Amino acid sequence: MQRTHRYRGFEVTVALEAVWEPSGSAVPSLPSGFVTIVSIGPKELSSPLVSPIRPKKDNQKLFGTEGAALMAGFSAGQRVIDNGLMQG
Repeated sequence: MQRTHRYRGFEVTVALEAVWEPSGSAVPSLPSGFVTIVSIGPKELSSPLVSPIRPKKDNQKLFGTEGAALMAGFSAGQRVIDNGLMQG
């Protein structure tokens, strides 16, 4: 899953990767959590301004839901823009 948001003249793209744990059975299981990958770039360009980041929860665990992972990724992108890219 991937979402792109516009923020202060930039595009913040948040992609999710599901993490699966082996179950040892042929029955499909739900993912054990999600990892986010955040890319930030100007609206006009297709390449990111900074290397993609992978924010994690405070306790370094996986995000339990897609919604939590997407929000955390977008929030991390906002902080990078506010604290770094808009300072210059």
